[in-house]
Amino acid sequence: MIDFHVALKTVLDNAVPVVSEEIPLSDACNRVLARDVFSADDIPSFSKSAMDGYACRKEDISQGMKVLEVIPAGYRPKHRITPGTCSKIMTGAMVPEGADTILIVENATEKNGLVYGAPPSLSNIMIQGEDLKKGDRVLEKGTILRPQHLAILASCGVDRIEVSRRITVGILSTGNELTEPGGTTEPGKIFNSNSWQLMSMISHINGIPTYYGIATDTQEDTHRILSRAVLENQVVILSGGVSEGDFDLVPVVMRDLGFQILFDRVRIKPGKPTTFAVSPESGKYIFGLPGNPVSSFVQCLLLVIPFMAALQGARWEPLSTNLPLKGNYERKNSSRMAHIPVQINPDGTVSCLPYNGSAHQVSLAKAHALGRIPVGVDRIREGETMEILLFY
Repeated sequence: MIDFHVALKTVLDNAVPVVSEEIPLSDACNRVLARDVFSADDIPSFSKSAMDGYACRKEDISQGMKVLEVIPAGYRPKHRITPGTCSKIMTGAMVPEGADTILIVENATEKNGLVYGAPPSLSNIMIQGEDLKKGDRVLEKGTILRPQHLAILASCGVDRIEVSRRITVGILSTGNELTEPGGTTEPGKIFNSNSWQLMSMISHINGIPTYYGIATDTQEDTHRILSRAVLENQVVILSGGVSEGDFDLVPVVMRDLGFQILFDRVRIKPGKPTTFAVSPESGKYIFGLPGNPVSSFVQCLLLVIPFMAALQGARWEPLSTNLPLKGNYERKNSSRMAHIPVQINPDGTVSCLPYNGSAHQVSLAKAHALGRIPVGVDRIREGETMEILLFY
């Protein structure tokens, strides 16, 4: 059994980044940027008004100013501002030469054909190159592109972008007890939930998931489905069959398929029987996750998603913070780092949810985050801080 941080390092060290492709900006949300992007021009490319008002010289405002023209957005000014003059201007419009201030319209008064006002404390002008200078790096290689990133790329005139290729991921579950949702269960059977959970988590990191169904607890059936998933995908994630029971056959099949198991136990709760295997010859990977749904979720969040990001040349880790605990937390065994479902309260505290263990999906569904309890810590008292990992 290895420490979680060692397991994470092992996973990331074995992630060989994929090749890149060029795509339209319209398809780039959640993709990983494959090259640095530099600005081809100043942003903004001209000085523009931040407010509706009058473009003028600050020293003239209290003296009264003659209006030369009206400057709407997208219009090039025809007149230079000279002493005693101004131009009416709209938000986003180009500031005329000679102006150093925008007197906002709410603070302006027109009298006898002149505009008056009190000199503002701010210029209300967005200066050319204020956001970016020509040649500045706009975004760094490895950025996971979010809507705000697409906006700045579009502002720089970018309509196509080079990104890492998406990763194909095969997903399957194992276990005689499983049946697919949509029907009724027989005694001793449960609906398969892990696969749908994993499919959505992989889609969220912009992988391409394919579902391969449920393998029964036989070596032949597990080999048949797993070998097909490995053939057709770069990464395979399966849940169940990786602990130490009589019917946990996945590690045997992994080795039969030519995979080297780098670890099969992690000092973490939930999710100790998590397995990671690689095939150096084929450049493919298998994650074997525990069958209990909370364990599967936690290990996908903490190990699989960072690995998927690394394959695409990005760095990803859960957003974490420390918040004071409301109530007390205690556990009997502190030999493993634990993760428990928690809710964040309006007063800035965090509360532990009722939690019956790694099969307690209802608790996870109500959670905002996971509370992380380090090895060796068996209690956290009310008011003491708990590290929490926010859900993405």
